[in-house]
Amino acid sequence: DIIFSGTDFTTPVLTNTTTYYVEVEANGCTSAVRTPVTATVTKIAAPVAPVVQEFCESDNALVSDLTVTGGIINWYDAPVGGNLLDPTTPLNSGLYYASETVGTCEGSARTEVEVIIYESVVPLPSTDIPVLQTCDDDSDGDDLNGQTIFDLTLNETILLNGKNAADFSFFYYEDNARTALINTPTAYYKTSVNNQTIYVQIVNNLKNTCVTDTEIVLETIALPVIQDTVTLKNCDEDGTPDGLTDFNLTEADELFTLGDPNLFVSYYLTQAEAETASNPVVPAPFNNATASSVFARIENTFGCYRIGVLTLDVSTTQFPPGYVYDLFECENDQDNDGITSFDLTEASIELLNQLPTGQNLSVHYYRNVTDAQLELNEITPQDDYRNETAYNQTLIIRVENNDNGDCYDIGPFVTLTVYERPEFQVLNEGTVCLNNPPLEMEILNANGTYTYEWTDPSGTIISTTEFAQAFEGGIYSVTAFSTDGCPSFTEDITVIESELANITSEDITVVDDSDNNTVTIDDSNLGAGDYEFTLDDPNGFYQDEPFFEMVPAGIHTVYVRDKNGCGVVGVEISIIGFPRFFTPNNDGYNDTWQVSGVSEDFYPSSLIYIFDRFGKLIAQLDPRSEGWDGYFNGQILPATDYWFSVQLIDKNNNIREKKGHFSLIRR
Repeated sequence: DIIFSGTDFTTPVLTNTTTYYVEVEANGCTSAVRTPVTATVTKIAAPVAPVVQEFCESDNALVSDLTVTGGIINWYDAPVGGNLLDPTTPLNSGLYYASETVGTCEGSARTEVEVIIYESVVPLPSTDIPVLQTCDDDSDGDDLNGQTIFDLTLNETILLNGKNAADFSFFYYEDNARTALINTPTAYYKTSVNNQTIYVQIVNNLKNTCVTDTEIVLETIALPVIQDTVTLKNCDEDGTPDGLTDFNLTEADELFTLGDPNLFVSYYLTQAEAETASNPVVPAPFNNATASSVFARIENTFGCYRIGVLTLDVSTTQFPPGYVYDLFECENDQDNDGITSFDLTEASIELLNQLPTGQNLSVHYYRNVTDAQLELNEITPQDDYRNETAYNQTLIIRVENNDNGDCYDIGPFVTLTVYERPEFQVLNEGTVCLNNPPLEMEILNANGTYTYEWTDPSGTIISTTEFAQAFEGGIYSVTAFSTDGCPSFTEDITVIESELANITSEDITVVDDSDNNTVTIDDSNLGAGDYEFTLDDPNGFYQDEPFFEMVPAGIHTVYVRDKNGCGVVGVEISIIGFPRFFTPNNDGYNDTWQVSGVSEDFYPSSLIYIFDRFGKLIAQLDPRSEGWDGYFNGQILPATDYWFSVQLIDKNNNIREKKGHFSLIRR
């Protein structure tokens, strides 16, 4: 334990500079020597600072911006304890506390400072500030000089950028130095012809040093350039020739605006209503019985306007009474429905030929009289109009003067008529057999009485009736024509050439007298057809392959059939075979022995000999006979093997020889 001599306390209070003596006690024993200790106390006063410090919000003040006198200063958010504030901490309105540090000692006394942050307006980018626009006027006697009165305060809500208007005051200047104050900003007379910049200060009402500088731009919008008087003339086609009819006032729009598409026109009964844009009239239909003239308000996209006067006039018709021009077309599309395309300009030429020459007139087409009077829903383009009523439709025609838009005449002067397209059928494919008469082509299921035009593959006309003949292959075409002269769609018939096969025995190769007799047909020179093949039965199963195997010996017929129907041709062939046995028991099967494939047509002078086992001649056979029946001189010969010798001679004296044996079997 450490004991301060003469004092019975563990934490002595230190004041000024004092010397103390220290002894050490351990296990009841106290040190004989005391150590002197000198304690020095430094007194640190609170720092000096203005008790109230004011900033503008736009200053973006930090703790380091606070004014204070002293050495090393620390700032806190509480009078005692609290949080030590970083010098870069942003300031807010409230109380802050400063202490001073000397050497290594920080004073316990803190100075209280009240911080007041006054609001400032954050200036907007110039691109976010709308240009103040006002229409030019004649308040100064000139509505073309760009000089007029502006209310500069109109943008204040935007310029405040979210701040309360009651907390700020606005000051407007003509110069960037902000010395030429504008005293009446709600009625500022702009003298510049071009755009003008006004310089603005926004001042905090509680702290006039908190100022935001910004600018606004003034722009004078020119009044629209217009035709101030227009006359609109319409035809009196409402059924009552009283000089009163319906107008479409919008037809005057383009005349008032001089063709400017950015101008908008509305119409009024009085000039006062036109000035205030109140009670606009419905522009179509508008009857001149209501008023013979109206006032037009012509505005641009900024709302700047001028007033014009529209005079309504009525003209009489000029076409001859009962005049109608008929325009005819044939149905020419896939749907035979009485709807097709017309070139109305063909009728326009004829219509204008009915009127006096020397006028700049044009023809316009409409579906009804109302549209024609009001010039609504005009049929365009004129050169490709599809009628909307099947087969027959009447169009209303409006003829007007291109120089002034005056109506010349309105009426049902054009009728459209659609003639049906002929319809029929043909077989679109056929075959002409070169070995037979020509292919007969014909019209099927015609829906009317027509004339026809058939052409061959070279384009030559070969028939004008319902029938035509094809002598060769190729594409043939046929077109029908109605009594109105309307053509049908052209139908094509594809004709292929084929023919009966031209085959002889020279085209056939036979391999016989074998375990697998075969027949091969050389099909390279049979003809122009598409052929198939069978044996013996012309009505049997045909195959594409010109080859047969395992053909039994005997007389056979090879049949060749054209797949396109040009016929069947047959050629007999001989398959030579030598039976290995026979059974003469009169059961109808193998009752005789004869060389197979031999007939009067094949090997007619052949020699066939039969011998017994000892070489004795038993029989000599005629190749045209049924063969040997197993008898010799009327006697039945025993069942055993017999030998034969054959010499086959065909019609060309070609000799074919064969020797062998066979068995006679009795059952």
